[in-house]
Amino acid sequence: MKKAALTFALLLNLIFTASYGQQIPGLENSNYGGIYRATYNPSIIGGPRHKWQINIGTLGGSINYRYFRFVGENSLLYPLLAPRSTKELYGRSRTMGSLTYKDPVYLVSEIRWPSAMIALGKYQGLALQFRTRGYAKASNIPEPIQNLYFYRLDTGGTPDINNQQWGDFSLVQQSYSDVSLTYGAQLLDFDSHKLRIGGTIKRVFGARIGFVVGSADSYSLNPVAANSESSELTISNLSYQSGYSAPTRKNGLGNLFNADKTGAGWAYDLGASYELGSYWGKSKEVYDESPEYLIRLGASLTDVGSIKYRTADSRVISGRAAESVIGQQQLETISDRGPEGFMSLFPAENDSIFRRDVQLAQAVHFEADIQLVKGFFLTLSKTKRFKSRDGQPLDVYMPNSFTITPRFEDEDSDFAFPITFIQGNNRPSIGAMGHFGPIFLGFSSVNGLMKKGGARGSMVYIGFTAWKLYRNKDKE
Repeated sequence: MKKAALTFALLLNLIFTASYGQQIPGLENSNYGGIYRATYNPSIIGGPRHKWQINIGTLGGSINYRYFRFVGENSLLYPLLAPRSTKELYGRSRTMGSLTYKDPVYLVSEIRWPSAMIALGKYQGLALQFRTRGYAKASNIPEPIQNLYFYRLDTGGTPDINNQQWGDFSLVQQSYSDVSLTYGAQLLDFDSHKLRIGGTIKRVFGARIGFVVGSADSYSLNPVAANSESSELTISNLSYQSGYSAPTRKNGLGNLFNADKTGAGWAYDLGASYELGSYWGKSKEVYDESPEYLIRLGASLTDVGSIKYRTADSRVISGRAAESVIGQQQLETISDRGPEGFMSLFPAENDSIFRRDVQLAQAVHFEADIQLVKGFFLTLSKTKRFKSRDGQPLDVYMPNSFTITPRFEDEDSDFAFPITFIQGNNRPSIGAMGHFGPIFLGFSSVNGLMKKGGARGSMVYIGFTAWKLYRNKDKE
């Protein structure tokens, strides 16, 4: 049985291509992940191992090594700040880290607000969760232009570049909140066969998007004058479209649910998991409720849905410029004020409103979780974009990746070391996650935090949770 399970898992490894999910590293695989795993596969709520669980609060975001030099700049939440503030966003973005290498640039922030799950007997459960998520992504931005966020245009650290070819590009920032209700049920509970299913319905609200998409023939970086430390970016034959669903403003509670102010939509998750084997039950102690399976197989769909933008104060402009010159001041104007800053610098040939449906980060997940030694697991998992639309740069998505995660878990703690192969990256991301008692801390890429230079970074999570386990002795 053990040999068959290992062979099957290795076969899955060969079949899977790469993917990466915006989840808490390690906890999305844990049998004790509870509501944290439910966002990855809602079937965990069926046959729950907790009588109840509460997420007190969780923060997550993609950062690079510079973050620890400028702690307190709030860059962890940069994509969430952009729709609500123009204060020093250029500086804050310099400590954000991209989860993908060079192109595209992909930044993420997340807040998991107080949420809870409760068991409905031994075989059913419910969970209510609140999340706020933000994304900032950029496609086909040349590396010398990306580096302007590290070395600026007025420090003398910008190399001379002349007439480099460019092409189509896009910069998109989007944030939204959702409230979700998850139900799970366990359909089989035999010694060697356990089957769970689950589903989640989500209401998305408070959404805001801003973007710049366009095309350019070429770009140059040259000093403003001889022996000057200041340089300027010159773009040739630029055509552009810039827009937003709502202007930058503080997001009051009344605006969150006002369709004239913010976007809204619906989404759903579906999941199933199957556990095979009961070998490890031979070494269990009295009242030990840890899993006995040799292999757990899982599959799920998440964030299947879209956001409808029908706001009253949206704006979209488009235009062309034979030659555009951007200095440090203009760069900061665009960075701090987003599309509104871009519109203040570039003329509009056409001016209209923004009305569009934007697809959420729809993804399909597969996993094979093997218990090699009691309490020690090896997980092979994949997350892949689901029904992605070509030619839609405003859609939210997850970079494709494949992850191998050695993991130790028991009733009170988890330790995991995910190794993630993200499509397009030239090396794997080696992560680490520790969960002991009510506190957990996780990184998707420790090497991304240690490497100097460039925008590569790591997803980092810190959170606090409370729970009560579901034990047979509770009934006795």
